[in-house]
Amino acid sequence: MGTGLEIALLGTAIGLSGASVVAGEKSRKQQKRAARVQERVRQTQDSRQRIAQVRQARMAQAQVTQSGATQGALNSSAVQGGISAIGSNMENNIQFINQIDTLQQAIARRMNKANDWAGTASALGGLASIAGSAASMTSPTKPSQAGAPPKLQQRANGQNAFWNNAMGGS
Repeated sequence: MGTGLEIALLGTAIGLSGASVVAGEKSRKQQKRAARVQERVRQTQDSRQRIAQVRQARMAQAQVTQSGATQGALNSSAVQGGISAIGSNMENNIQFINQIDTLQQAIARRMNKANDWAGTASALGGLASIAGSAASMTSPTKPSQAGAPPKLQQRANGQNAFWNNAMGGS
């Protein structure tokens, strides 16, 4: 086992890694809250766009109706067709807004999942750091005992046995 200093350093590493994991979780929670607020802002904007589409369509239909009444053709097929076309165009525009809304919701869900996985990766990295610190405490302090590469035998010609074996020589 390690010295008192090594144990203190391991305790510090464990504490800091734990604090890092906690801070990462708090960060993820705040990101999720911000994403929810951003989603509400987007929904409010979409709602305003829908209302604007309806308002514009009604104003255009009123202009067509006014023109038809001025010309004495209020019940004509041309006026009725114009009003219908304006309504159809409004519905298409609102449908487009709805499609974009659906895509933005899908993007937000994917971003939330990505943030979740990033947080998980960060937490696992912190745990791996703790494990690495603990493992370094249990390894011997002498490099020759810690799996250091064996010393290579020098030959008289300046080459070593490893080089000769690797190169197929003797």
